[in-house]
Amino acid sequence: MEIDFIDAVDEQARRTPDAIAFRNSRGESITYAALKRESDALACWIAGNEDIPARAPLVVYGHKAPIMLACFLGCLKSGHAYVPVDVVFPRERIASIIDQLGPTVVFDTLGTIPAMLGDDLAVPCFDEAELSDAARQPAAEEALDALVRVQPDDTFYILFTSGSTGTPKGVQITRECIDNFTGWLCGSVYAQAANGEPRIWFNRSPFTFDVSITDLCAGLTQGDTMFALEDEAEKSLALAFESFTESGVTDWVSTPSFVDQCLADEAFSAALLPNLKRMLLAGEVLRPETVRLAQRRFPGLRVFNAYGPTESTNLVTMCEILPSMLEQDRSLPIGYAKEGSTLLVLDPQTMRPVPDGEHGELVVVGNTVALGYWKREDLTEAAFHACPADLANGMRTYRTGDEVTRDPDGLYYYHGRYDLQIKLHGYRIELGDIEATLCALPEVHMACVLPAWRDGSISHLVALVVPADLDAPRGFALTKKLKRDMREVVPTYMVPRAFKYVDSFPLNPSGKADRKALAALVEER
Repeated sequence: MEIDFIDAVDEQARRTPDAIAFRNSRGESITYAALKRESDALACWIAGNEDIPARAPLVVYGHKAPIMLACFLGCLKSGHAYVPVDVVFPRERIASIIDQLGPTVVFDTLGTIPAMLGDDLAVPCFDEAELSDAARQPAAEEALDALVRVQPDDTFYILFTSGSTGTPKGVQITRECIDNFTGWLCGSVYAQAANGEPRIWFNRSPFTFDVSITDLCAGLTQGDTMFALEDEAEKSLALAFESFTESGVTDWVSTPSFVDQCLADEAFSAALLPNLKRMLLAGEVLRPETVRLAQRRFPGLRVFNAYGPTESTNLVTMCEILPSMLEQDRSLPIGYAKEGSTLLVLDPQTMRPVPDGEHGELVVVGNTVALGYWKREDLTEAAFHACPADLANGMRTYRTGDEVTRDPDGLYYYHGRYDLQIKLHGYRIELGDIEATLCALPEVHMACVLPAWRDGSISHLVALVVPADLDAPRGFALTKKLKRDMREVVPTYMVPRAFKYVDSFPLNPSGKADRKALAALVEER
């Protein structure tokens, strides 16, 4: 079943025009009627603006503001993909994304991009005042009729993820992907648990992170309300908890690590969120301890675990975590396969299926697999065209690089990565991206970044560094400078928490850094 995302959101303006579609802890909000009116006006303005290249993907910069949603829909209604860029991205990464896109414009909902990028901003930039003014102009009926929306095979959005060379790569998700994903999600076991009751979703993740797509697709298309934290509240649990008290949140979507962070404070309980009934957790490994504690704090809470890479439209598996699963002496399942997607467990060397119970690489086949990486045919070929034709059946495929097993009942279990890609606090990170950033700093000769594990999940990153000057001091001052310089290039979540300095790296027989030997150094800390 497909649900046309754009039509479904617009339909809510007819059904419940005064219902709140989105609000944040700053007190900003937008109704469904206003969301349709403003997105229609923006679409007409975009279509008639000669400074905006036809059909080009358009950058929308900001953080959890109603105008961003209106911009997203305005782009789509005028035939453009949108490219969300959050304040969590540093200057260098924002500049890289704009440069990679080629002809584009920036919708700057905060009005800070020109000062941030300076002479590096080589494309038109429209600030919040210009966007708000355009959104307030009534859309003429003939102009609306002339709009050509994104088509099923067109790119719906581009999300830039970490790249192994230090350059972010843009994942192209089509409208068909989104409509299929929305249809599945709205008919899933999670949606059935709500039994048609009104919902208020905690829209936790930045719009640049694919987990945020889940509640937008499941909530906005059904007339629910999205609740988000403003930037300062996200940095402080005390402020976040204060915002929760009057949020009315019924449905929580986030990474497990954010739940763990909240659970560390005993105030995170039914007294704080009395209406919370469901949690949908994705983006990293979910520990049984997290589920047990959450259900003790919130009696009657139903917890769902889900899995999926950005390249397959966020989620491809889901299941409810049942009491029997918590009693088993094994990791929690990541769920059953999404309807409309075929999940293959293949030997990573032969690319042939392995029997149930045996470890293999997960390959996704079906109608939510992305088109590929924006202007990166080499990466697209390796990731999206490696599945044998007899298994692909003419459909798009994606090699996840994830090691999984499937049991006889069709439940999938996650066992880690086959490469240097990890997930930390829900963010997908290429360790090579961080290493390339470190090695570009003058104080660094060589660098290796490794995950530090705690209780079966990644707790933080550790950087092992060979200094450029072996005689230079290696203490707190150097670490502080390296962290500061890194934050100018990569998001904060990609900056290692700990640094360890060595004179040289052990090498493996091929002459490369021996990561297993270096991992032992991390364990020695």
